[in-house]
Amino acid sequence: MDFLKLLARLAETDTQSLTVTGPRRTALRRLAQAGTAVLPAVLTALPQPAAARDSRTVQDVLKLALVLEQLENAFYTQALQQPLTFFGTTENRAAIQTIQTHEQQHVDLFTRLLLNSGATLEAAPRFDFTGSKNGSQAALYPDVFSNFDTFLRVAQLLEDTGVRAYKGQVEFIQFDDFLLESAVRTHSVEARHASHIRTMRRQRGATVKSWVSSSDAPITTAGSVAAKAYAGEENFAQYLAGNNLVPFVDNLPINVAKPPLSQAAILAKVAEAFDEPLEALTATEVASLFIY
Repeated sequence: MDFLKLLARLAETDTQSLTVTGPRRTALRRLAQAGTAVLPAVLTALPQPAAARDSRTVQDVLKLALVLEQLENAFYTQALQQPLTFFGTTENRAAIQTIQTHEQQHVDLFTRLLLNSGATLEAAPRFDFTGSKNGSQAALYPDVFSNFDTFLRVAQLLEDTGVRAYKGQVEFIQFDDFLLESAVRTHSVEARHASHIRTMRRQRGATVKSWVSSSDAPITTAGSVAAKAYAGEENFAQYLAGNNLVPFVDNLPINVAKPPLSQAAILAKVAEAFDEPLEALTATEVASLFIY
């Protein structure tokens, strides 16, 4: 049975729902409410890590995505309430405004997808971007909305976390072309956000590339929750479905540099070329730094 036929069968089992909401929404609701372990063999036969087959539902993925987008949207919305002097230039403020507009669109998208899946929306979390949990502990970023450089560091942390989180979740929705495309498109936009924030930081003197690199000046403290957003990014062996690895140490890319690069230099570029996926638990931990 191919996937289109499966969707048709799921929709046809309830003619009333088919009339009211349409086959696409009905199918999404039925798939979202079941873990992938109970899906038909046509879905579970796809190459997935063991965790993908028994622990995450579509609604789990959508709820995580929505919280991350609500977090980023609230962050940029609050920043835009600051005076122009906070941003330094009209160009900086315009860039943040564009990013915030995208984040609101993402919130709307995942809200709609969750409703279509039959989920009951939970209240949006309360955010404190100083990291003080509404004053209950020492602030991690006390000047986040008075020092633009601090703001950009937090923005980089949030965007980098979001990019990795999307990559870590796509395996759980790969059986649904519509959801997969929605997530991958959102991932692409978030990656551009991360790159632009990093470019803004570099223009202000920070040592940072437009992508995650071991040569970046750290923005987190080793061993902290925030540092988990970058753990594993230095990997030389890249992850593939089924826990297979691409061993670049043994199969280096063609060395076309002049003069030729050393093996260590090539491997450093390999590590930079791939974003590693981030597990939902870790992404939630990082996000929770700003939720109370």
